[in-house]
Amino acid sequence: MKKQIGFICTLVLAVGLAHAQSTSTLIMQAQKQTDPAQKVRLLTLAVQNDPQSAKAWHYRADAYRQQHKLQAALQDYTKAIQLTPKDPFRYYARALAYMDMQKYALASADLTKAISLKQNYLPFYLSRAQAELALEKYTQTISDYQKYLTKNQKTPEIALDLAESYIKTYKYPQAKEELDFVAKADPENPKIYFWNGRILQDQGSMDEAVSFYSKAINRDENYAQAYRARANAFKEMGELEASAEDYTTLIELDPQDIFYNRRGLVYEEMEEWDKAVADYTKAIEMSPKWPIAYNNRGYVYLKQKKYNLARADFEKALQLDDSLPTPYINLAGLSWLQKKDRRATYRYLDKALKRNFRDFESLYDQDRKGWMFAGINNTSEFRAVMYK
Repeated sequence: MKKQIGFICTLVLAVGLAHAQSTSTLIMQAQKQTDPAQKVRLLTLAVQNDPQSAKAWHYRADAYRQQHKLQAALQDYTKAIQLTPKDPFRYYARALAYMDMQKYALASADLTKAISLKQNYLPFYLSRAQAELALEKYTQTISDYQKYLTKNQKTPEIALDLAESYIKTYKYPQAKEELDFVAKADPENPKIYFWNGRILQDQGSMDEAVSFYSKAINRDENYAQAYRARANAFKEMGELEASAEDYTTLIELDPQDIFYNRRGLVYEEMEEWDKAVADYTKAIEMSPKWPIAYNNRGYVYLKQKKYNLARADFEKALQLDDSLPTPYINLAGLSWLQKKDRRATYRYLDKALKRNFRDFESLYDQDRKGWMFAGINNTSEFRAVMYK
């Protein structure tokens, strides 16, 4: 009973405090606090005291953001925006919360709105550049950084973002200038070597690219992006064991479905069928609605002459995404390999063509998909189906 009375007294006291103190006083008291929880407590009283105070909602959102309670922060920022829809800093604050949540498209939209309300406030452009980079909108990233840099000094971090954006838009001389800028400030930064490697790889200099990726890894042995790029370069060079080894390290650092799938492709080229199946199976376990992994595993089953398993995987891939042409090509090959069924073979080929399959040459190449159609792909009938 005493506990209940104490609780009621505390509640009455809190309500009384909310009415006794002005909203501005509560906001000022909250701003002096270092503990976000105390800020939230005081600002909740401010919101209760004056639900029309955009500042109270905004500052409580800031406090929630400090606590990493991002959904609560978003709700409060939205309320502040509803109360003062022409204040650009409300949109800016919500954009930063969206960026914390990696919701970059929503962040970019809010930053665009903020810019429309206050075009000369350059930090808006800085944040939007970062959001656009995450969205792989490289031209917009460059434009926003250039706007920001009209009155602000370049940092190595900005220079690296610009280098990436220039590389992704094939502007290699500009990218080199940015990397040279970083090298002067931080010569051991592994990203300098990584992005120089990307330039070399894009230009076809695989050996040199691998050398630069290795230099990046020597400076940061946990540099996942460098292992991924080097694994891809090794694969293009035909150094399959080295590629598989890099993918293995990458998986240890960052176990993702896409990396299991890519290592599976390397094992497939090495004709390590069981290892390829194991990797595709792991990718499927991680992303059971990813049709590509089913298609790839089915193709290995086809190589192993496990026709029923292959068919099940191809059909599952199409169940998940009927727009894909490759599972239909593989079903055509299966129909020919297993039963020499011309009608089914041509029916599946027709379905693939209707889904924009255009890599006709692969069906005549023994080292690609031509092995599935041996004995039929040299006929005029087959060519008529393909080129009708």
